[in-house]
Amino acid sequence: MNEAVSDDLNMASARAPMLYQPSGRVPVTSLVAAAAVLIPLALVLGFLYSAAMVYLPYVKLRGLVTFFSGAGLGFIAGTLCYRLKYRSRLFAFLTILGFTSIAYYTCWAVHPGLVGLKFDGLAMPDFIAIVLAGFDPLFIAKWIGMLYDDGLWNMGGGKMKGLWLVAIWLIEFGMIFGTSIAGGMKTYGKKPFCEICNSWNDETEDLAVLPVSTDDPAWTRVRNGDFDALKKLQIVPDQQATYVELRLADCPTCDQSDYLSAIGITLTVDEGEIKKNESDIFRHLTVTRTQREEIVAFAEAMAEAVREMSEADDEFDEQEASEEATTDDVNPYEPPGETGETGRG
Repeated sequence: MNEAVSDDLNMASARAPMLYQPSGRVPVTSLVAAAAVLIPLALVLGFLYSAAMVYLPYVKLRGLVTFFSGAGLGFIAGTLCYRLKYRSRLFAFLTILGFTSIAYYTCWAVHPGLVGLKFDGLAMPDFIAIVLAGFDPLFIAKWIGMLYDDGLWNMGGGKMKGLWLVAIWLIEFGMIFGTSIAGGMKTYGKKPFCEICNSWNDETEDLAVLPVSTDDPAWTRVRNGDFDALKKLQIVPDQQATYVELRLADCPTCDQSDYLSAIGITLTVDEGEIKKNESDIFRHLTVTRTQREEIVAFAEAMAEAVREMSEADDEFDEQEASEEATTDDVNPYEPPGETGETGRG
């Protein structure tokens, strides 16, 4: 009896949909390729960033360069992790962090040489020697100490140094690493990976836009595999700022890797621009190909229903406007059936 119950539970567990979990695999060849591409590129980009900080004359322009440099580093590393088929967000994070760290270290290493080149007119051999020596951590520490004590940039007639200079460095550090990691992980993305076909899934955005609440109890049933519960979702009328998007992610070459996501959307206005904020109800829930087809059919029917509701609302609004206009044309001081004239021929 106990064995029968156990078998039933195992079968139910096997049938129950699960959320996608990355396999964590990162091919050794991908790691080697990432290192071969990113390390030299980080050296070049770190040098270029440091040169921009030395030669650009405006503080605001330097701030923009710092922001976009961090975002660019993240974009490059995140894209490469995706292309090299990392199936580990941890390794993607470490790759982005390592790439940014090498570039940032390089910008400090070459900084003394660039400063000497600009202000002291160093000969090229001396410049190269200082740049190479700059990669020694002790050399960088001495250079930072000298800047802390003596300052470098003239601002308002005085040299910025000490804690004020440290504050600027911290802001720069936070901006570079913050934008790099956030942008890189977003670029890398959250798509499921089909291990059978060794390829990323295609994700369909806006499969269905549902004017329903993210707290609808039916979502719990859907999360547990009862996809018929989608038909039980209660439509919230006149709801535009919040809604739910259904998305599908499926393998382009096989039918063994299909996933459904339900994402809550909240629209906000920030400085005149509409921003789309997402919150997961569930993301990448396994579905069979048959369930996938049923969900697509539901999405099409829901889209048609929402369209008809919108048209009906528009017609109702037009009718109300017409009735109000007719009412406004009637003179309340005239007896019914009379016009503003005598009405006699």
